[in-house]
Amino acid sequence: MKPARRDNSRRLTPALLDFYIRRAHALREQFYREMWRELWAWMIGIGRR
Repeated sequence: MKPARRDNSRRLTPALLDFYIRRAHALREQFYREMWRELWAWMIGIGRR
């Protein structure tokens, strides 16, 4: 017996998939931007010691 989908209205549409892909790219870009900023600040902090 195959399990039936409980909620057909929550199907992943191409538009929704596109939204999630764009959101993932934006979050990844933000993460890398902040990572490099923190790394640079850390390296500058080492130079000031």
